[in-house]
Amino acid sequence: MLQSQPYRGFTFRSPAVTVCGGNAIHQLGTVLKDLGASHVFLVADRLVHQLGLTRGCEQSIALSGLSLTLFSDVEGEPDSQLIRRGQQQLLACGADFVVGIGGGSALDAAKAIAVLGDYDGLISVFKVGGLASRHVGLGAIPTTAGTGSEVTDITVIKEVETGIKVPVKGPALVPDLALLDPALMLDVPASITAATGIDTLTHAVEAYVSRNANLLSRAYAYHAVETLVQALPVAVGYGHDLDRRYEMAVAAYKAGLAFSNAGLGLTHAIAHQVGARYHIAHGVANAVLLPYVMAFNALSCEADYAELAQALGVAREGMTTREKCRASVLAVRQLVLDLGLPTNFADIGIVERDLPQLAEQAMKDICLVGNPRQVELAQIESLLKQVIAGELPAGYC
Repeated sequence: MLQSQPYRGFTFRSPAVTVCGGNAIHQLGTVLKDLGASHVFLVADRLVHQLGLTRGCEQSIALSGLSLTLFSDVEGEPDSQLIRRGQQQLLACGADFVVGIGGGSALDAAKAIAVLGDYDGLISVFKVGGLASRHVGLGAIPTTAGTGSEVTDITVIKEVETGIKVPVKGPALVPDLALLDPALMLDVPASITAATGIDTLTHAVEAYVSRNANLLSRAYAYHAVETLVQALPVAVGYGHDLDRRYEMAVAAYKAGLAFSNAGLGLTHAIAHQVGARYHIAHGVANAVLLPYVMAFNALSCEADYAELAQALGVAREGMTTREKCRASVLAVRQLVLDLGLPTNFADIGIVERDLPQLAEQAMKDICLVGNPRQVELAQIESLLKQVIAGELPAGYC
């Protein structure tokens, strides 16, 4: 008997447990124990560990009577060699719960270590999905408000053998536990706060207009945008505002839920290539690209961008749909400028001779699946030339 697809059906995944609040880190051991953990493998960013931000985790785990093994080798964006080292240590210590703490790199590393187990082949074979199970528990504690990795079903790992950033996707990558503690984010430098914040905005905007968006993902994306435009400038300008840090942490969580369940688009497809080739921070690459990609995609999703004008605070009575769409693009561009982030490729050292290769690699990126406008190679090359020149298309000047 043939099974018909449900009308407007969708699947939505999220962590089983989310703990949120200032100093929530002190609840970690108790929550892990409730989830059945006995031995925790803590994957940490090296700098986060050196700054003492793992101390609360270690104390809470110890007070709950759980065993702990610390793996603090994460420096910069994770690659396949780091993941293999982590896998070897995880197998050697016999831990039954992996917890990542740090920025997106540490969380991505923890997820890959937990899910890939003792696999030692090329990571790129997993990029289409299919990772449905794992043998250990998984938790994530972000120290920046940006990647949303604490809730997503995706991790991005640079494959050393090919030099390509590989997005790996599958339900097993959704953590069992997400712990959001804005107190861990108070000392994040303004430049990193700005870049990770725009990463959150990019997640929300691309998820909102994704071809695979659904009612829940769009709701989370919209409210992430609405919160972010109010909280991010303050968090960048005065990082010790705990309320704004709290709001940014929740906005990143919402945006993560949105794009994990709806997908991303062309901005991320290009940013992955830029980051891998030029070692540019992912949030910075997104900041440069997002307004240009929005202007390109507007042909297919003008009404959606018009809706976001309200969330961005730039909708005015009497505006047409096109005017609201244009206002959204320009609002994003202005926010990037206000935060002191670059707005063109020339400012971050990308040269025109590399554009054809960047475009070719972007065409192969899994994130293109959700882009609202169909994309051809020549169109990406043309868009990248606009980004080199720093000039938005006519009508957005």
